Amino acid sequence: MAKVSMHLGFTFRVGDLSTNQYGRIDLSFDQIDTELPLEAQLADAGHTADQVWEVLKTKIDSQVDGLLDGGK
Repeated sequence: MAKVSMHLGFTFRVGDLSTNQYGRIDLSFDQIDTELPLEAQLADAGHTADQVWEVLKTKIDSQVDGLLDGGK
């Protein structure tokens, strides 16, 4: 019963180049069972990731807005 993990990350610049501010988003799928059908596992993980993304996106947007406003 081998299990594998996959990780993907994306770093992006926030604001003007002179501010040297960056954000990073990472997504990991862990414990993917190589002996079970992959499609069902990925469908479940993808559905959950979509729901979590909506919550994180709202939080990130708010924090990036604060950075761009100079922390005011």
